[in-house]
Amino acid sequence: MSKESSPLKEASWGPYPRIIPRSEHSLSRKDVWPEALKVIRRLSKFGYTAYLVGGGVRDLLLGRKPKDFDVATDATPEEVRKLFNNSRIIGRRFRLVHVYFKGGRIVEVSTFRRAPEPHEVESAEDPRMINNFYGSPHQDVMRRDFTINALFYNPGDFTVIDYVGGWDDLRRRVIRSIGDPRVRFAEDPVRMTRAIEFASRLGFSLYPRVAEAIREEGWRISQASPERLREEVLGILLSGASGRSVKLMAELGLLYHLFPHASEAILPHLQEVVTLLVRADGSLNRGMPYAPAQFLSLLLLPRIKAAKPFGARVTLGEVMEEIFMVTQSLREDLPLPVHLLHTIRELLLGLWRVVRGPRSRGAKRFRGGDYFKATLDLFKVDTLAFRDDKPLLEPWLEEVGRRRKLPYRNRPRRR
Repeated sequence: MSKESSPLKEASWGPYPRIIPRSEHSLSRKDVWPEALKVIRRLSKFGYTAYLVGGGVRDLLLGRKPKDFDVATDATPEEVRKLFNNSRIIGRRFRLVHVYFKGGRIVEVSTFRRAPEPHEVESAEDPRMINNFYGSPHQDVMRRDFTINALFYNPGDFTVIDYVGGWDDLRRRVIRSIGDPRVRFAEDPVRMTRAIEFASRLGFSLYPRVAEAIREEGWRISQASPERLREEVLGILLSGASGRSVKLMAELGLLYHLFPHASEAILPHLQEVVTLLVRADGSLNRGMPYAPAQFLSLLLLPRIKAAKPFGARVTLGEVMEEIFMVTQSLREDLPLPVHLLHTIRELLLGLWRVVRGPRSRGAKRFRGGDYFKATLDLFKVDTLAFRDDKPLLEPWLEEVGRRRKLPYRNRPRRR
């Protein structure tokens, strides 16, 4: 491919960006938080360069609603802090400024960064400070993960600024890393899960070199901190594309490295797991408190059902023993809080209580418990995925509907 026909190759040769004028994109300031625009205007008023950057720009260009907006500037965190009384400097590894507004909105402001020189790394008193060498917009872009996340939007002249070919990758709907993906994944292994999440959630494909690098470097995911991996897994499961993400991770071999213990319970039943997650993506409310436990439960449910089938003559004690064993393998891979692990076990056991029916022993207490609604919603996902289980749900739906129709009786309070 020639230099003229390859924006990515051309952009990598120098700090001169490709400017996409307003006439070529549909991004409008009306779609941006007024708070983010206020931050940019104030920085510009005092002589600083400031752009919108990251996922907010990407989502707007795709016609999606961003969940937040980030600002990148040449002002240092201390300079930003002086300009905004409603702000606070956070982080030590990456020093950022959070600007707080009424209504709960937070605009994150980062300073353009650059890769440190070797002598700067050697002389750094604190290793964490090597991520806080400040530079130009082009240097900042080259430190980011994927081209589609490296586009700047300048509200002042309505232009999109592209240093690495992210504009073309958005139109081609492809996830491409900035630089050699093997090197970037070695720097931060969590980028592999992020690539899969972006591809699954946005409906993009992985650039061949990115997919190949995940296959070969997937083992590095164990080098990330367990707490960070837990947050990444929960983020993927609650992304709205958990089924596609888990399927793609399995195809690339990353699922095994992400769950070295629990993969023995997940991979043999992968098709059923993916089917359940796809149904859950479209039916479960991901904003509810029990949602993380519900999605984690679905990873393990097919394995438990294979050992203790619905409708089989098994006691709740036998089911609980199986649940405990399988969830323990998940806990060996992820540092799950005790309350979350307890909720997963209660939800899974509750499914077998549902199977026993609303007239069974202990059903009344179960119906009045904290986990009943979340368990019933989980069982609905199962019946959407596997129609054979639907007759087990119908008695409960009739029971719940009947009780809602009972007339209110104004009885005197018992003393």
